Order: sequence, then C-alpha cells, then structure tokens
Amino acid sequence: MKGIRNLSFILFLFVLTACHKDIPEPETKFEVEPVNAIELASDIPVSGVERSNTKNPFYVRHQVRGREVLVECIVQGVSFSGQSAKDKGKILLYVDGKKKEEISSAAFIVKGLSSGKHRIRLEVVKENQPSSKLKREFYVSVP
Repeated sequence: MKGIRNLSFILFLFVLTACHKDIPEPETKFEVEPVNAIELASDIPVSGVERSNTKNPFYVRHQVRGREVLVECIVQGVSFSGQSAKDKGKILLYVDGKKKEEISSAAFIVKGLSSGKHRIRLEVVKENQPSSKLKREFYVSVP
C-alpha cells in the first residue's frame, strides 16, 4: 500500500511538471513610432533603383559605398557568361563622358572615383550586332 502511494505521488509530480507551459519573454522590447515624412539632404548618397518591367530591356541598379559604386545590370536577350555566342554582349562604361573600360559581367564595381558628382553611362553592345546599343545614364554623388 505504501508503495502504491509513493508510485502515485511520483506520477502526480511527473504529470504536474510535464503539463506546464513556460513561454520565454522576448529579450528585446522596443516601440516603433510611425514616421510620416522624412526630409533628406541633397548631398546624401543613396542607391538608385530603376523599376524593371517588360517594356524596359535594360535594368540598372546602383549603390554608392564610399568612393566605389556597385552596379548591377539585367539586360533582356544578352548573356555575359559567354555560353551562347549568339547573345553574348559586353558593357561599355563611361565616367563623366570618358570611356573607362569594357565589362563582360552583369555586376561590377566602379572604383577610384573622386569626391563630387559624376555621370555614369552604360552601353550594352552585342558582339554579333555592334551597331545595336542599349544605353543607361545616371548620376552619383561621392562623398
């Protein structure tokens, strides 16, 4: 009888500890206040994004990081990987009207820009159609 009482007491403790839910509280608590409008200074460099749609065959996104500009291009019907000679193309990079280099990748970094405002022009040229060019131009402000 004493053994049954001890066994039922142990079972009761087991059930009591197994059925209790201990949900931890979040470690960080913060409140977010809604912002209606933000006024930005004109000299703060920001990333530029051009919306991609079916009418635009040449999509460019850029971001200024220090004295470098990160550029990403998506061009419909042009391959930069070199797998298809038919659609293979390259990007001609112009900075402030001067040709800097020919690029054979869709993402690249423009390095060594001086402080100030610069005009970046990109031209996509297909190797089998050198007269056909897609062009994009944007301005960046380097701090």
